[in-house]
Amino acid sequence: MTSILSRIRANGGDVTRQEWRFAFKRGRLSQEAVAWVKARWSEVCAEAWPPFWDWQERAAIREYDGGQIRADAERDAYGEVAQC
Repeated sequence: MTSILSRIRANGGDVTRQEWRFAFKRGRLSQEAVAWVKARWSEVCAEAWPPFWDWQERAAIREYDGGQIRADAERDAYGEVAQC
């Protein structure tokens, strides 16, 4: 099975990560392909950064149980996951 990232990269695109922030470069992907990628953005991020789901879970706990605003929850959760 071909990964999403390899399909994006085969078309001159890329997904990059700086800490917990992701950026998408479309390359030669069609509008339909870009829409497909955007609809599966969490899957793409998880492929680009395997701890993605752990980070999402920790951020959600901090936000909903801890009362943090989402941006702070994501930053603090990244600090936890990056240390693992």
